[in-house]
Amino acid sequence: MDNSQLVAKLSQQIPVFSEFIESLRAGGMTSWLVGGCVRDLLLDNECADIDLVSSEDPSDWARRWAKGRGYWFWLDEQRRQSRILLADGISFDFSPLRAVTIAGDLAARDFTINAIAIPINKPAHLFDPLSGVTDLKSRQLRMCSAASFSDDPLRILKGVRHAAVLNFTIDDQTITAMTQQAQLLKQVAVERIREELLKIVAVRNMTYALEILSRTTVLEVLFGEPDPSWSVGDFVATQQSLFDRFNAFCHQHQLAVSKEFQPQRPVFHLAALLMAYAPQRFDQISAELRLSRAQQRMLGALRDDLPASWLQRLRRFSSDRQRALVVEQLHPCGVERVFYHGWGRGQLHDDTVIRLLKAYEQQQVNGRIPDLLDGHAIMPYAGTDKSIIGELLQQIKMLEITGRIDSADEAHGWLRTHFGFDKN
Repeated sequence: MDNSQLVAKLSQQIPVFSEFIESLRAGGMTSWLVGGCVRDLLLDNECADIDLVSSEDPSDWARRWAKGRGYWFWLDEQRRQSRILLADGISFDFSPLRAVTIAGDLAARDFTINAIAIPINKPAHLFDPLSGVTDLKSRQLRMCSAASFSDDPLRILKGVRHAAVLNFTIDDQTITAMTQQAQLLKQVAVERIREELLKIVAVRNMTYALEILSRTTVLEVLFGEPDPSWSVGDFVATQQSLFDRFNAFCHQHQLAVSKEFQPQRPVFHLAALLMAYAPQRFDQISAELRLSRAQQRMLGALRDDLPASWLQRLRRFSSDRQRALVVEQLHPCGVERVFYHGWGRGQLHDDTVIRLLKAYEQQQVNGRIPDLLDGHAIMPYAGTDKSIIGELLQQIKMLEITGRIDSADEAHGWLRTHFGFDKN
């Protein structure tokens, strides 16, 4: 693509960008487009995140421009880094140069393909002191300097992700540096490692990502020695199958849960990796990653196969309510467990998984299956011991699952028999 077309193309992708760049030029601030947005433009990919550096602090200008257009907030106030988030999800990131000159700023970045700049006032001119364009054309990932990873060890994981997403090779010197400095990842905040790791395990080309993680010893640094049963080849095949079946489910079946599974995808893949790599240290590693409570709950739920007794009950079901109840019985994360183990790992026939998920989706209200009787209806049986109401409601649901009762009248009948009296 001709350099003069780059900014025009960005304006086509993001209509507000034309107004943005004109306002920036009128403000007289010397600025450059940098980072991933320039890389993606040169690769002819869509760009949704704009990165801009300026010769002076751009924070006040950004705050003023955001009014009426989007939400402005600090990313790092000490470093004067801020962001504008527009309603459509487009973001503009601002920061002052991290060095005296733009050349120094680019040299301090991670990889040469992210160290290309477009001057705002001369968009036809690419500033590429590290030959990042050449590396883009040869589809190669190369560190900007020998200090790239010591400056920020998380760049090692970012390099793995870039290579896998873009399907780029990593040059030998960069691989050597990643391997030699992998131990520095122990100095990085766990939260940063967790977020980058979740991005890596969800990439389409996980085979390549895992190959790099193993070759650079990053897996051992993060998770310790693997289980004796660990096999990169076996896991790659399993992971690829999970990825493909996940996509097939979301494309073939119009269920509401399909949308819910999309943001959960990284956790599914992380669970698969931890179960294969170090099953005995699964809980320890997941705790060390400081996942959110919801993520920890899901990881724990996904760890174990579907119980044999649970699978046996499926043969007796004749109603959607029974199917919905048996999914609920897998709490927490029953829907996710059915999908992950049943569909993703093939422990259930595909049509069985669909029936179970459809039934739960149709029967549940506010995340649970309504009881045949409410607590007020059970109180006369429980007498003064109100603490057993919840247990009785659960027992009634289990009786529904086994087919012993299927209506409110039958539930009352069971309660009368259970307590040895007729409430009437």
